[in-house]
Amino acid sequence: MLIEFSIENYRSIKEKVTLSLVSTSDKSLDNNLIRNTVLKNENLLRSAAISGPNASGKTNVLLAINFLNTLVVMSHKNQKGDKIKVSPFMLDENCVSKPSRFEVIFIKDDVKYIYGVAVTTEKVVEEYLYYYPKGRKAIIFTRDINRDPIYIFNTDHTKQKFISSKILDNVLYLSGATQLNYDKTSVAFDWFKYVLQVIGPTDDPRLQDFTVEMLNKDESIKALIMKGLSEADLGIDDISAQIKDVSIDDLPSEFPDELKKLAVNGTFQTVNIKSIHRGIDVNGNEQKVSFEFEDESEGTRRMFSLIGPWIEALINGHVLIIDELETKLHHKLSVFLINLFNNPTQNKNNAQLVFTTHNTNLLNQDLLRRDQIWLTEKNPKFGSTDLYSIVEFSPRNDKNIQRGYLAGRYGALPFVNDGRIF
Repeated sequence: MLIEFSIENYRSIKEKVTLSLVSTSDKSLDNNLIRNTVLKNENLLRSAAISGPNASGKTNVLLAINFLNTLVVMSHKNQKGDKIKVSPFMLDENCVSKPSRFEVIFIKDDVKYIYGVAVTTEKVVEEYLYYYPKGRKAIIFTRDINRDPIYIFNTDHTKQKFISSKILDNVLYLSGATQLNYDKTSVAFDWFKYVLQVIGPTDDPRLQDFTVEMLNKDESIKALIMKGLSEADLGIDDISAQIKDVSIDDLPSEFPDELKKLAVNGTFQTVNIKSIHRGIDVNGNEQKVSFEFEDESEGTRRMFSLIGPWIEALINGHVLIIDELETKLHHKLSVFLINLFNNPTQNKNNAQLVFTTHNTNLLNQDLLRRDQIWLTEKNPKFGSTDLYSIVEFSPRNDKNIQRGYLAGRYGALPFVNDGRIF
């Protein structure tokens, strides 16, 4: 479970900002809370929404999460001299040469962890991993290139010292140590690799393929997917989907040579999806009518792409991060997807959802608690992103958050004229 995530000096984010999924004492929408035995007297939120105008930095908050996730999972593959693809805040020359900083606090296997890292394009400047094995904070490792010794360990000194001697300047110790089978880092590494899942706003074909794979995994999973599509009222009665291997030799002659180079072991995987609808024959009797999936609406295809990752997250208790949730979806479909996370009868394994949105109708206290609503705003003086909770404005439970937001009561609105450019 995600507790909080902090970012500093990354893309449009200059000063440190923190997204927290720790709930306040607000008594509304009690079902939207996760009760746990790890945090004393504190509950976690099942979901959180980030809203704000275009170019205010909403997406950059999620890109920061994705950057850290990718860095952790892939860093061990770096060779000597490889650049770390980090993007510091560019509108202040003082920030360009400074490291970008990230910190995430999470719970894995009923233990709280704190992992932080500071990186430049050249090297890892600082890194640390703490955990609370018996409710008390303990060091697994700390790393600071401006300190002698660079590494400090409070456990397994001999083993960790040997591991640290193998870690390049541009490789995370968390990643490298895990690849060398150190168990105390592997738990945290696995949280990044398997629990934290990030989805972008575009129609990534891999999402559709993922749903197809889940459809074919077993009948119980397919039943859940079909139930989700049915509840979304898309008019689809059934789905037929297969993933097939196609040899390069069987491809049409006009198939681009550049794409052929992407083949794995001389084969491509092709996905064939057909949607089944109810129709009638010439005699008025009910029959099944098959459609090519490309003939379905963009909203239907988007919903199909999301329902697989959604169900997988709910089954396994994942943290799902998604940019622009409402893309191509009707408002009620967005509400349906959010409620799957907020409803404890559907979300039995404490999965969490963090999403960005432009849909102000979702800023609704019948759907989200006040502490679940976050806003981003561009600082007009420095061009940097501010991230803050709507709780800071202490709106009453009976306040219309959407109306107050559109009236400018909470900031984070674009400044536009009345539709004139001439």
